[in-house]
Amino acid sequence: MERPATKRVLVRKVTDLETDVAEALDFLEYDFAGKKVWVKPNLLAPHPPEAGVTTDPELVRQIVRGLRARGAAQVWVADNPAGVHRGSLAEYLAPTSIVAASEGCFRNISESSLLLPVNSRFITQLPVSTIITEVDVILNLPVFKTHGLTIITGAVKNIFGIIPGGHKAYLHTVAANAAEFAELLVDIYQAVPKPLLHIMDGLRGMDGPSGPSSGRVLKIGRLLASSNGVALDAVMTLMANGKPAAIPTNRIANERGLGPIDPNEIAIVGDFQPVQGFRLPWPGLAAAVARASVPVYSLLRRAPVLNRRRCIRCQECGRNCPAQAITLSPYPEINRRKCINCYCCVEICPVRAMTVAGIPYSLWLRITGH
Repeated sequence: MERPATKRVLVRKVTDLETDVAEALDFLEYDFAGKKVWVKPNLLAPHPPEAGVTTDPELVRQIVRGLRARGAAQVWVADNPAGVHRGSLAEYLAPTSIVAASEGCFRNISESSLLLPVNSRFITQLPVSTIITEVDVILNLPVFKTHGLTIITGAVKNIFGIIPGGHKAYLHTVAANAAEFAELLVDIYQAVPKPLLHIMDGLRGMDGPSGPSSGRVLKIGRLLASSNGVALDAVMTLMANGKPAAIPTNRIANERGLGPIDPNEIAIVGDFQPVQGFRLPWPGLAAAVARASVPVYSLLRRAPVLNRRRCIRCQECGRNCPAQAITLSPYPEINRRKCINCYCCVEICPVRAMTVAGIPYSLWLRITGH
């Protein structure tokens, strides 16, 4: 389990990716020689690199090379994408270009799992990929993005990917609102039995309420690195023009002593600068959700909506809806009474046809039942 002793965060403007990755790896102050390393990118779904959804393949390539140059005994590049998929995982994820960029290190970890004990009020154990028992350290590569449910999807949220896809959907049903899900994410993060190190991909970013897969893609040109994921997420939030304490995962992790979120307690090294014009999903929603009763929360939730002009009727949203709230007739139709607003349909859609509506329109959808 990660401890909050290291409170340094590197922010580097990328001018030469090979050099900047080398600096980030050295900044982590970890001896990779002889170690088995799980490089854990964000491989949410098979989107191309320019979509800004998944970790940049060239970043993965340079990290693999950097770890080999530092004498790592074994390097595996692996993640569990969202949803349930069939066939070859390497073929499924080929559009991300990460399989090729892994230079022989890509591994399918979705086929074998074990039960990890979790100290949580929602669950007592968690199915995770067995690779977690084989490695010495996990190098976490989140993307600088927003998330319609958790406000940001940074270092803490990216650890959700240790869970094979089909099991993730179930967890949305046991922690069925934003505040509960944030707490569960920290439970999972805290339960990881191996050291966690973090390099955040800020080459591109994504903002707005339809992140992490359908938001606006921005060129940020930064790498962030830290041995403490909570501090890293706090600095990411500052760069995104937000207040770290307004992000539920930040606040909960800090309260548990997992890392600092006060800028005065974090040593920011390098090229820190807020991203001009970066739009977080309404951060006031996070604070309101934390205090709200369930009936009030239901009024504040943003609803997923379909853009029919983009929809290819692939049925992925319906197959992967945890609440079984989507039917095809012939386009996806969402049963608003069943919908738990987990945004799995937004995450899984291969053509970004599902997005997240604003609060007024979401409220109208629930009132009218559309």
